[in-house]
Amino acid sequence: MPQHKKRAQGSKSSAKSSEQQLPQLPPILDPSIAKSAFTHVGILNTQAPSFESYERLEFLGDSYLGFLSAQIVHSRYPNFDPGKLSQARQLLVCNSTFAGYSTRYKFNERALLPVEIRMQEDHCGKLWTKTMGDLFEAYVGAIITSDPDHGYAIIDNWMTELWEPLLSSQVEADEINRNAKQELSVKIMTKGTKITYSDDAPMQKSSLKGRDIFFVKVCYTGLGYQNFWLGAGKGSSKSEAGYVAASKALQHPELPAIIEKKKEQDLINAAKKKELEEE
Repeated sequence: MPQHKKRAQGSKSSAKSSEQQLPQLPPILDPSIAKSAFTHVGILNTQAPSFESYERLEFLGDSYLGFLSAQIVHSRYPNFDPGKLSQARQLLVCNSTFAGYSTRYKFNERALLPVEIRMQEDHCGKLWTKTMGDLFEAYVGAIITSDPDHGYAIIDNWMTELWEPLLSSQVEADEINRNAKQELSVKIMTKGTKITYSDDAPMQKSSLKGRDIFFVKVCYTGLGYQNFWLGAGKGSSKSEAGYVAASKALQHPELPAIIEKKKEQDLINAAKKKELEEE
């Protein structure tokens, strides 16, 4: 197997774009292998050998992507235990991820498929998703097979860039402070104040299952502030985005002043309560 080139990290997808900018699709150099990569065994003559379909290429692609994904997550996340490593790897290689890539590269338009599979295209049933995932794996196998000297390095670089948004999301999710909302509330909430979490931007839809992006902002009202913006965050759910927004709020430069005003108000409230109790 050729020595792999050092992988360069791809840049994160911009929050301004609803879809990741796809890296350029590497070509399959051998036309006959390219034809096999898009040919389902179900449309071949029953006398035709199985290697004319994409099944053998899928086997190779699936195997190499499994190895590559394990290698990447092991190197990328030195603090992850085996359970978290397995979860991170599974997100990279699951059928829905590969099916999303196939659709966005328009493999569905190039594929030669049996009628019963093609009929599921509109509603993206399980068989369709699996088939699209298999096609992507076959394409990877075809690149390797058609270019034995450079194919592995080409796949390494292409997949590392393609996977980058998912890889970045793993780090972001692992670093989320899920106590941030409570910490913020303890620091600045008192009688007559309010913390509000609301949408900061429309949700960005993704073709990859579970990768929609939500945007949430946190604002503060009370103690002389009116709907004062403290922070904003994004995440794969509104709840996750809210935690990120609260974490940003805990770092806001105005927060110390709000905390001092909150302490002063607490003293006033405590004094009033004591007066009422003594009457």
